[in-house]
Order: sequence, then structure tokens, then C-alpha cells
Amino acid sequence: MAPSEERARELLSEAKTLVGQLKAAEALGPAREAFTIFSDLSDQCGAAQALRPMLAAQMEAGELKPDEALKFVKEEAGKVKRSARDGRRAEALMQLAQASVHLAKAEPIKAIQMAKEAEVFFQREEDYTALAEVLLEVIAPAHLLRNDGKKAMAAANLVLDVAQKVKDPEAEARAWGLVSAGRFLAKAEDAAEAGRKALELFRGLGSKIREASTLLQLVRGNLGAQDSQAALSAAREALAVARAAGSWAQVGQAVEALVESQLQAGSAQAALSDAEEQLQLLEQGTADSSRQKGIASAMSAVVVATAALSGVDAGLEVVKGFVEKLRASGNKRGEVRMLHKLATMSPFPDYALNTAQAGLVMAQKCGYPAEEKALKRTLTELYVAKGKIDKAPNRREALLLLQDLARELEKKDGDRFDDANKNLEGYWNALTQNDVDASMQKVISRDPPTYLAFLKEHGANVAVPGEVATTSMEGEIPGMGLKGQLKTGPKDYLYVSFRISGISYGPRYRCVQLGCGVGQEPGAAVGVLNLEDISDDWERELQYNPSILDCGLQSGASGQYFQTNP
Repeated sequence: MAPSEERARELLSEAKTLVGQLKAAEALGPAREAFTIFSDLSDQCGAAQALRPMLAAQMEAGELKPDEALKFVKEEAGKVKRSARDGRRAEALMQLAQASVHLAKAEPIKAIQMAKEAEVFFQREEDYTALAEVLLEVIAPAHLLRNDGKKAMAAANLVLDVAQKVKDPEAEARAWGLVSAGRFLAKAEDAAEAGRKALELFRGLGSKIREASTLLQLVRGNLGAQDSQAALSAAREALAVARAAGSWAQVGQAVEALVESQLQAGSAQAALSDAEEQLQLLEQGTADSSRQKGIASAMSAVVVATAALSGVDAGLEVVKGFVEKLRASGNKRGEVRMLHKLATMSPFPDYALNTAQAGLVMAQKCGYPAEEKALKRTLTELYVAKGKIDKAPNRREALLLLQDLARELEKKDGDRFDDANKNLEGYWNALTQNDVDASMQKVISRDPPTYLAFLKEHGANVAVPGEVATTSMEGEIPGMGLKGQLKTGPKDYLYVSFRISGISYGPRYRCVQLGCGVGQEPGAAVGVLNLEDISDDWERELQYNPSILDCGLQSGASGQYFQTNP
């Protein structure tokens, strides 16, 4: 290995380590130098590998917006000479680089599509190190972003096998962390156990950043499992670890996790006291990018705790003060977050709409993709509520995703149909009944018995012409005196069935987690309800939440399960 190439490898390793430690800004120098050396040596694979940490650092430093980063990586991919000895591998590494940028742009579907070809290539070539990077950095996180815990688990389990082959303890630890996240999301068993395994490995490696990240993941999982005490313990530990590591963005995340845990435990006053104390501590240091993120998160926690303790109006006043404070300090990311809070909490629709639009413009101008996506979702809900669905920013993407769903229905490809339906989560409210009729019904009408049978096989609550009713799918809810008398309908397709029948529910009004028809009692139903993640924290504190009240009525549709599947 030539001295310059050896130097490039060392710089690349340093840059990757810094990015893994959430020090992307510090990674820019070594990553850029490594990329330059590899390019001068015509080392296509080395340049493609250096491209990922370099772009991550440039986006973090604000040198490149995500759209500009994607354009750049596409241009570099176009320079790859496939006829060269390393051409195909370089092409796969460029695909991984593009997928990483798509994920940074909060585009998990595109990220998975781009990374899949690279995954297939590395697996075929038994390039286990590169395969682990594809799975760990793109595919598993992208599935988590899509709320597909099962596929995230599958990718993470493959990494566990790979880590054993390459004897990489860090890859193994990260894989266990993703297994834990996937299990929590899929409501599977042993999720916490997998998280503790990851913690043990990261502690052995001395990786404080990864340790804090895993603890935050455990908080989210325990909150979902309604184990507030376990969540509170993990949140306090995450806060201590992140503060010791000087990872201020994680400190802010830990404050949010701590507040949510305390609120779930019924300790609103303690939540507010802790949030205010931690915000004050964060504001004492130099306001670099990491600390600015932490401050924004801590402010968000203060708002939530204030609203829970003193009411939404009090929280609203706090938000307004924070917007001015962040604007004066130049913390644009924090300002965008607070504008979004202000939009979701305002009782005045026009004011909420204008505020959300202002936040969206700022997020797009500054290159904050996660905030941009969240604001588009809120704006879509506001436009739909005003009866102006054509102005909804998510409408175009929703229509494209609906076309994908209809195509997979036409092909009767079960796995791809399930994926297409999962991709539509969060976009149904940007569609009208006429949209659905123009796509889904157009396919179904060609062969109703066949397509309705396919839909039913994949969980839709539909009646198939000429089909003899069966007694399969019986279930029960322990402790309700209904053993052997309940028939469940899969939640994934309950709302597709509503949509097809002409009723459109937005994401806040899809809280039926388990709907059951009751045998021997025609039309009777039992429903298990749970607020969706999109619901704000203050909504969870309402004694009579409108989403839950409405979904209590929705569960009555489950009474049809015995009538269509007796």
C-alpha cells in the first residue's frame, strides 16, 4: 500500500469514528482529505467510501443542503467506470452513499430502494464489512423510520450473523440495539433484553455515545409498554451518560425522554422542574451545533411539561417566548421546532397555518429535512381540515404511493402489497374517496372475487362473493369473560376498509389497535384503543380525548368480523 493510500485509509477511519460519535463537524477535515487522496489515486472504491462521512459532515456544518448533497453524490456516481476492475464494487458503494443521503433527507422508502442493490451485491460477493454497513446505516434504520419493526429486526439479525463472521464487536452491539428497537416497534418479546445486551457491549467498548443512544431507545420502548418506572430509570441514566460524554444533542433528547416518563408516571411538577433545570444548564455553554439542538429539545420538554401542569394556554405562552429567544440567539433549528409547536398548539386555524408555513419555509431554506417532513404533515392536516386538500403538501406523494398500492394489488404480490400499504401510513389523510375509487376500485372491478379474496388474505375486512364463511382467526382478551368468543381483525387494514367504504380517517383518528367482534352477540364489539405517535403530549393529558372517543365508535366496525367471518 502506497504511503498516500495508507494515509487516506487512516483519515477515512478517523472520519467514520467521529461521525459515529456524533461529531460530524470534526469529521469534515479528515473525510475531505481522504476523498481527495482517493480521487487523485483513481481509487473509485476509496472515494465512494470517503464520500459518506464527508457529505454527512458537510450537511451537519451547513455547507451542503440535503438536496445539494444528493445532487453531488449522483454526479460522483456517474463518474464510476464500471469496466474497471473495481467498477461494480464502486458502483455498489456509490449506491450506499446515495441511500445514506436519502435517509438523511427523511426519505426511508427511497433509501431502501437504493440500498437494496448494494445489499444484494455485497452479499453475493461475501463482502461482509460492506454488507454490515448497508444494513446498519441504511436498511434497518429506514425500516424503523417506516414503523416496520419486523423488517428492521430481520436486517439487524442478519447483521448479527455478519458481525460474527468479521468479528466486529461494535457491529454486533449496534445490531443488538436495532433488534431491540425492532422488537419494541413490533410489540415482540425480549425487546428490553436485546437492549440490555447492546448496552453491555457498548459499555465494554467504552462507547458513551452509543450507550446513551441505546438508553434513549429503551426509554421509548418502555414508554410504549406503559412501564413508566423503567422508562424513568433509563432516562435518568441516559441524561447522565450523555452529559458525561459532552453530547449536548443527546442531553436534550434525554430531557425530553425524562419529561415524558415523568408525565406518564403522573409527576407533572417534577417533569417541569427537571426540564427547566436542564435547560438552564444547557444554556450556560458555548452554543455550537450540538448544544443548539440540545437547547431546542429541552425547550420542547419545558413546553410539554408546562402544558401538562398548567394547561395548553400556559404552554402556548412559553412557546411564544422561546421563539423570540431562539430567533435572537440565531438558533434556527430551534426556532423551526418552536414554530411547529406554536402551530400545533394554537387554537386559531389561520394563525396555525401561517405559522406552520413560516416554519416550513425556514426548514427548507436551512436544510432541516426531519423538521420539514413533520411540518408538511401538520400542514396537510390543517389544509384537509379547511377543505383545501389540493393545497396539502403531502398530496402529491400520497397519490404516488396510492398508485404503487394499486399496482401491487393488480400484481397480487403479497409482500410488495404489504410494503406499499405500510408506505402509505401517514399519507391517507391527503387522499379523497374519489382518489381511492379511481385506483383501487379500478383494479378490483376487473375480477372482484379474485382481488377481494387477495385483500381479505392480507387482512382487509371485506366480504368475498361466493365464499363460504369459516371459523378461523378466533382470539380472546384475557380477563374479560369472553374467552373463545372474539374474532379479531388486523389493524393494518381496518382503516383501508374504512377508506374503501367511503370514510377517511386522519392519523390522529386511527387509534383502534385491536378490534374484536363478539360471538353470539351480532353487532357487538370490543376495542383496544391507543393514541398514535402523532398525537402531541398535551393531547395525552386530556381527560376526554376526542380521538379516543371517536375511535370507541370506530371499534363498532369490528362487530362485522363475525358477520363476514363467523
